[in-house]
Amino acid sequence: MNIISLLNQINDNEIVLPAIQRDFVWNEEQISKLMDSVMRGYPIGIALMWETYEDIQYRYFLNDYVEGNKPTFHDNTKKNKLKLVLDGQQRLQSLYLALYGKYENKYLHFNILSGLESGDFKEEKYLFCFETEENAKNGNAEMIKYLRTPKKKRDENYELIYLVSVKDLFTKSAAEKSKFRKEVSKKLLLQDEDELRLEANLAKLDEVLIKSADILETSIIDSNVPSNSPERKSESDILEIFVRINRQGSQLSRSDLIFSMLKLNWKDSASTLPEFVDSINTGNSFELDIDFVIRCLFAVSDLGTKFDINLLRKKQNMEIIKQNFQQCCNAIRSTVDFVNNDCWCSSSKALGSYHTLVPFVYYLFHVPNHQVPKNQTSKFRKSLYLFGFATPFSRYADSRLGKFIKEELKPLQQKNIYSFPFDRAVLWVNYWERISEYGPELLQRNPRLALYLVQNYTGAKTQYKVNAQEIDHIFPRSILREKSFDEAEINHFANFWIMSKGKNQNKSNKHPKTYFKDVDETDMKRALIDRDMLNYTKYKVFLQQRGKEILAHVKKKVGFLDDDFCINNEE
Repeated sequence: MNIISLLNQINDNEIVLPAIQRDFVWNEEQISKLMDSVMRGYPIGIALMWETYEDIQYRYFLNDYVEGNKPTFHDNTKKNKLKLVLDGQQRLQSLYLALYGKYENKYLHFNILSGLESGDFKEEKYLFCFETEENAKNGNAEMIKYLRTPKKKRDENYELIYLVSVKDLFTKSAAEKSKFRKEVSKKLLLQDEDELRLEANLAKLDEVLIKSADILETSIIDSNVPSNSPERKSESDILEIFVRINRQGSQLSRSDLIFSMLKLNWKDSASTLPEFVDSINTGNSFELDIDFVIRCLFAVSDLGTKFDINLLRKKQNMEIIKQNFQQCCNAIRSTVDFVNNDCWCSSSKALGSYHTLVPFVYYLFHVPNHQVPKNQTSKFRKSLYLFGFATPFSRYADSRLGKFIKEELKPLQQKNIYSFPFDRAVLWVNYWERISEYGPELLQRNPRLALYLVQNYTGAKTQYKVNAQEIDHIFPRSILREKSFDEAEINHFANFWIMSKGKNQNKSNKHPKTYFKDVDETDMKRALIDRDMLNYTKYKVFLQQRGKEILAHVKKKVGFLDDDFCINNEE
């Protein structure tokens, strides 16, 4: 089947995308390179489809791609014949946008004078790019103007560029193409060699799109098998095929595959999960995603925290997840609210990663009304900051989260004990990260979090990008290196502070006395920076003095006690 025949079926909504497919992710460069491969006649793989009459959820291909737009899903309630794409979505969607649609309000244009031979086959031979019609028109006008200047005023190495919309080109008739070719040759005063290349390019485009059936092959499962035939594949068969294809190609992450399985067996999840993610990220910088929600769903459903695809092949597990979804969402909402309001933090980056929140979602899923009991506020807060500073879940998240939940939180939940096990959190941090006390080593793991507490920042998103908060050195790194300070001293948490991006851009390698000259005294005091200590000869004393003050401030604000870290290392 040739490319145009396939794309016409997409345009007529005969070929569609099942809800199990992930979103379109290819960028402009990838699409342009794909078109170069097509023009060269290179095979671009196989599109695998399933012909079905099942009432299965699907979506149409995009003809107007804009990043961030959410797809609309449809149900095949009338049981029409559909071809669902199981493999090859990115290539088919790219070709459809190239020939029938637009990408971020730009159309794919072909430099019809490209195609020169190159010694490097890796280089693109046929040049395509996404451009607005106005920019393409203006660029062509400039090329015509340039080619009409005397040769002695031209750059000998100039590149012939004349952009034409691919969509316009492939819809022209043979007579229209011939007329167009003559008009372009005349406008650009083309030499014989360039005119022949133009003619060859136009013919080549027709050949690869309309005549060749070998560039993009198709394989259709259950093609022309009667709708009531027992030989037809089931949805479970198709899911297994989909999973195996994507496991072999490693094109989807584990969470992508999990989400695909959820969408197939729980139709509402295709829209409900993305909608929840959008809503929960409003007003904060936690940047929670579907991966996070699925991990929490697995945790509260006692399926562990690893993305084990096989678990969802059991109908019972799928039903548990569906039943727990709304309560899990409420627990996530409650966690975000508490961390925002009672822990003064609105950023997953400040906490090491959003994995830090998973144990607290599990905890709040099981407590009454999904609210932190008043007598547990301190333990909850201290545990959050302990994990936030030590960042034990920024690596080995699958095993460590599962272990803490299974061995510490679940036994308490089974006994209806609503205490958060802060003492056990201390023990596990010591076991995983070798941190046995509250002190410089703990804060050094995450200076950003310490400075947020000191300078009263939450890490929430800013409306104006130059106001975004940046962590930076007080004494410039390069100067300290010149003065032979070691890296531990240079990157000590006491040598950092947070200021808006716009102000930090002016810092460069200025002497700290000079840079901080215009900083308000209130901001200096809040950041615990003593102007009199901003001298390279006092640098080590500065670190010692400010380090102690930061430690004391964080300890008091979070509520850490000396006795909190008196643990018995038996684990």
